[in-house]
Amino acid sequence: MKKKITGKIALILAACSIVGLSGCSGQSASSGAAAGSSSAATEYEDTVNIGLAGDPAYLDPDQSSIGPTEATVMQQIYQGLVTTSADSTSIEPDLATDWKISDDGLTYTFNLKPGTKFSDGTPVKPEDWVWSLTRARDCDTSEYRFIAEEIKDVKADEKTVTITLKYQWAPFLADLCNFNMVVGCKAYYDKVGGTEYAQKPLGTGPYMLKEWVKGSSLTLVKNPNYAESGYPKTSTLKFTVIPDDNTRLMQLQSGQLDVVGDVPYSQVDTIQKDQNLKVQTFKSTQIRYLILNTTKKPLDNLKVRQAILYATNKQEIANLVATKYGQPVASVLSESQGKWFNSDLKVINYDPEKAKELLKEAGFPNGVTLTISVSSGSQVYQQIATLLKSEWEKAGITVNIELLEKAALSNKFQSLQHQATVLQWVDDIMDPSEVSGWIADYDQSHAWYTGLKDQALDDLNAQASKEMDETKRVTMYKEIQQKISDNSNVIPLFRNDFVYATSNKIQNLEVSPFSVMRLKDIQKTK
Repeated sequence: MKKKITGKIALILAACSIVGLSGCSGQSASSGAAAGSSSAATEYEDTVNIGLAGDPAYLDPDQSSIGPTEATVMQQIYQGLVTTSADSTSIEPDLATDWKISDDGLTYTFNLKPGTKFSDGTPVKPEDWVWSLTRARDCDTSEYRFIAEEIKDVKADEKTVTITLKYQWAPFLADLCNFNMVVGCKAYYDKVGGTEYAQKPLGTGPYMLKEWVKGSSLTLVKNPNYAESGYPKTSTLKFTVIPDDNTRLMQLQSGQLDVVGDVPYSQVDTIQKDQNLKVQTFKSTQIRYLILNTTKKPLDNLKVRQAILYATNKQEIANLVATKYGQPVASVLSESQGKWFNSDLKVINYDPEKAKELLKEAGFPNGVTLTISVSSGSQVYQQIATLLKSEWEKAGITVNIELLEKAALSNKFQSLQHQATVLQWVDDIMDPSEVSGWIADYDQSHAWYTGLKDQALDDLNAQASKEMDETKRVTMYKEIQQKISDNSNVIPLFRNDFVYATSNKIQNLEVSPFSVMRLKDIQKTK
């Protein structure tokens, strides 16, 4: 989220959905129950209210700057050929029933579920698959087109989708689980045009858009043509845009909201003391990172960046920001990615005197002054920046903290006008290639908005994505993590669980390590 993404994602990456059965406010007792022995059936609300930190810019997966907010909504509207399992450990069918891979690893053939329709009742046609997957690869506005760049050709008929790759691509099935590898309606796009398509999506998922009041709220309702019988179990999802953390909490406490994600850890105690609320935690791939722009002096100097690494007390930041839900980290890759994670990397102990020595070697015996730009609406990022300011001052690094609204901050780091910022990443797929590519492949995001060109790292990352021998590939990704660590342009700070706060009436909230809210079962009792 970039991811990111979504992504994350991204992301956050990251994404949020809550689903339910239209018109079903309860369930009747068995007619065979003895008189006087039946208990009252549980009744459920028709609507679940969700707080969002920002308003989506688009609801088109191939637009620019897709972040956690956009992915949160879009993943309720669109579907792809495959998806991750509920426990996020494997890949399973979504709109495909099964698939086979050719012996040379270049051709993937997917058998389609019959009778799939878009939410307006239009059948999904072969041309929709061809158009959607080709557009994911070719759309100039998409920052995630790299996910599909390995696709050479897409062919489809009423029963199958066949994708031929330009070259062997080890993470291809994982890539197909990403939020932009979904099916859209070509005829609808041709009719309404790109601008309206980005604001009024048409998909096959459990929900469809009913109303979008820009900057205020967005309402999704049950898709009557959703293929999975009996789902979703909640008729309406209302997303309310509330940029400020404290305001979201107040609306949760007052009952105006039912679900809030990315809860500041400083609010957890308050929430736990409220008998009407509950805190839920979920395993995540989320890591917070310090992003250093190497195109701006003095951050073009490796020794200055290394000094910052020694001047940063990751343990203190993890303890004070994420409390018991976080741990300091050394690798840019989440430990949740299992075998791909480089456990040989160790967290550098806080050593401001070592930082001073490095600054002196870099030609700055009197220290340096830096500006950290962070989101004005986020307690977490402001808290991190404040701690960095305090820690760095002991090493001779003076810090100015710049608070910017989401859009202004995004524009600043995407145009490489910042010096330093703090961002987060949530994996979108079960593979290390996404986050490594975001950092190592300069063309994707200017090396995650650090402006560092490392051709050897870029080449190794490209090789790793094409290596079909898993053992060799694991070794390559561990080397990539080491090289990124050595560059000190993207400094991972801490990992954390996902923390959600909900009304205690909410049931069956599920969030994957990729920040996908699996909420076809979610309900709110009356």
